[in-house]
Amino acid sequence: MMAFDRSSSRPALDPATVTELRAVLARSAQIGDHGDELKGLLARAAAEARQKGIQAEQLLVALKEIWYSLPPLSNQPGSDVQTRLLQQLIARCIHEYYAT
Repeated sequence: MMAFDRSSSRPALDPATVTELRAVLARSAQIGDHGDELKGLLARAAAEARQKGIQAEQLLVALKEIWYSLPPLSNQPGSDVQTRLLQQLIARCIHEYYAT
């Protein structure tokens, strides 16, 4: 008997959204601050997630996967700045997900 594969039926963000998030978050990591463009992007990503039935927790996991996959972060141990940026990202994501 075959095991049930959840990964194939789990909704995911559009690849274009993931690419845009990766670019914006990479800039955030480089400069040590989230720019204004992140708010609008997170609002769109949260709306997309709600529309696709992606739970808030799943969206947070996806954002953390993107964050930790960024080259500057994957090659260095976490700094205070990286920790602060990740905490801000999580807070903003939760805010945008439940904003409507």
